Amino acid sequence: MTSDVLDLDLLRTFVLAVDLESFAKAADQVARSQSAVSLQMQRLEEMMGKPLFIKQGRGWHLSPAGELLLGYARQLLEVNDRAVQALKDTRLEGAVRLGLPADFAESGLPVVLARFAAVYPQVEITIVIDRQAVLLQQLHAGKLDVIISMDFALPARAISIGRLPLRWIGNAATRIDKAQPLPLLLFEAPCIMRQAGLDALERARRPWRVVLTSPSLAGLWAAAQAGLGVTLRTEIGLPTGCKVLRSGLPALPTVHLFLLLQKQQRPAALARLVAILEDTLREQVNNIPKK
Repeated sequence: MTSDVLDLDLLRTFVLAVDLESFAKAADQVARSQSAVSLQMQRLEEMMGKPLFIKQGRGWHLSPAGELLLGYARQLLEVNDRAVQALKDTRLEGAVRLGLPADFAESGLPVVLARFAAVYPQVEITIVIDRQAVLLQQLHAGKLDVIISMDFALPARAISIGRLPLRWIGNAATRIDKAQPLPLLLFEAPCIMRQAGLDALERARRPWRVVLTSPSLAGLWAAAQAGLGVTLRTEIGLPTGCKVLRSGLPALPTVHLFLLLQKQQRPAALARLVAILEDTLREQVNNIPKK
């Protein structure tokens, strides 16, 4: 009769026996006798209500039911092991220093901090929100452990997250008048996105004028929301009141999104933060339309 509850101890021995292709070798791994392992597998078959093994000469192979159980057994054991490890990791202590552009301060940072603090409450986190050039300087100076960054080329030893298309952005009422110079809202130079936009306009021979130059992303978004002109960023952190302008303007390139670490060695606390950053940022990238 099939049981509604699976015994993880039996499943672990089952997976070991399959991977090692031997009850005897599995017995050595779990410090039991071969007969004890055989009894465990019989017990598992009784719980499933179906044979899991088919004899073949002196050996055996999995039955269709055994093949089906194997996939689920691996998943259950992985979830169990991850849960146990996560509970052990709550004892992690130390400090990590994260740098990120303002684009992610509202869109991704709260999720990262909530997930990290819930599991690792003893780890102290320092957050620096600044322009990419400043973050890179602080990383190279050893003042930050990891930063989120974007560029048109993927640096060596970067942890790649994905690619993001640059977009022209205005407010809901923005209309593109091709007879007039395009009113631009730009970050202060140097800025890779600013230069990419100007290069695209020059190639298209599209007249433009700078209406506002801001040292902060908040200033750009506020001006765009007010309808003062058009800016360009990725869709990460796109605020309410702004929209992507999909026609009447030249095409823009995509940028790489990646993590950079100050050192390749990752202490346990930093390794956990990097893993959460990767998961959270990839989810954001995957949710952004590519067209």
